[in-house]
Amino acid sequence: MNATFLQRDPGLRPQIWEFPVNLQDDIRHAYIRVKLCQPKLSEYPYSGTGNNRRRFQASWFETYSTWLEYSESKDAIFCLQCYVFAKKPTGSPGSDAFIRKGFNNWKKSGHIDKIVEKQTLQETKNNRLRLKTSIDSVQWLAFQACPFRGHDESSGSKNQGNFIELVKLLASYNDDVAGLVLENAPKNAKYTSPKIQKEMLHIIANKVRNAIRKEIGDAKFCILVDEAQDESKKEQMAIILRFVDKDGFIRKRFFYIVHVKDTSASTLKKEICVVLSRYSLQIENIRG
Repeated sequence: MNATFLQRDPGLRPQIWEFPVNLQDDIRHAYIRVKLCQPKLSEYPYSGTGNNRRRFQASWFETYSTWLEYSESKDAIFCLQCYVFAKKPTGSPGSDAFIRKGFNNWKKSGHIDKIVEKQTLQETKNNRLRLKTSIDSVQWLAFQACPFRGHDESSGSKNQGNFIELVKLLASYNDDVAGLVLENAPKNAKYTSPKIQKEMLHIIANKVRNAIRKEIGDAKFCILVDEAQDESKKEQMAIILRFVDKDGFIRKRFFYIVHVKDTSASTLKKEICVVLSRYSLQIENIRG
C-alpha cells in the first residue's frame, strides 16, 4: 500500500473495517509506517464562549508523542493506535471518541491520558479474556489428544469441529465470554483461526520441551528415534529422550517430531543434532 494515497487527516479518513477485507492489514501497516498527523499551526481555533474559551495546544504533540493526531477539518484529536486496531463499534457511548468523532472537549484536556487509558484498559481486558478462552480450549484438546478441526466449520454447520464447539460451550457458561468471542469478536482479533491455533500449540509445545530440558539438567540421557509417514505421506521422525531424574527414577519423554526429506542415516543424524543443539543437550552426554 502506497502511503501517498492514504488520507492523512484523521477526521476524514475511512475506518479500517470499511475497506475490503483483503486490504485491511495492508492499510493498517501503511498507517503504522507513516508519521503521525501532527500539523503545527500558528494558531488553533477556539471553542466555547466567554471565560470557557479553550483550544488545542501544540505542546500536546510532545506530551502524547506516540499516539496523538490532530484533525484540522474537525478541530479534534484522535488516537492512531486506537484507529489501527479498532473493531466496528457496538454502539456503546464514547467507544469511538478517539477513532471516528474525535475529542475536542478542551476543558477536560488535562485528563486526556486518563480517558485514553480507560478505553485501552477495557480493550486489553476484553482481548485477554478472548485469548484466554482460546488458550484454554487449545490446552484441553491437546491434553486429551483430540482433533481440532471440523469438516465443515461454516456458521451454518451443525458441528464446527472440536475447537469451535468447545469455545461455544465455554461461552454458554459465561456471559462475559459470550459477548466477546466468535461472531461477537472483532474480525482482526478472533483468536480462533487455524493459524492462531497452530501458534498456540507451538508455544505450548516449546514450554513443554523447556520443562523436559530443565528436568534432564546435566544428566546423561539416551535417545529413541523412529520414523514414519504422516497422513500427507511426508516423512517424519519422532525423538524420545530417556534419562534418570534427580530422584533416581527412569523417565521417558516424547520430545520432538521433525519432518524430514528422507530417512537416510545422514539426514536423520543431521536433524537429531539440530534439535539437541537447539535445547543445549550435549551429544557427549548421550549414552547408548
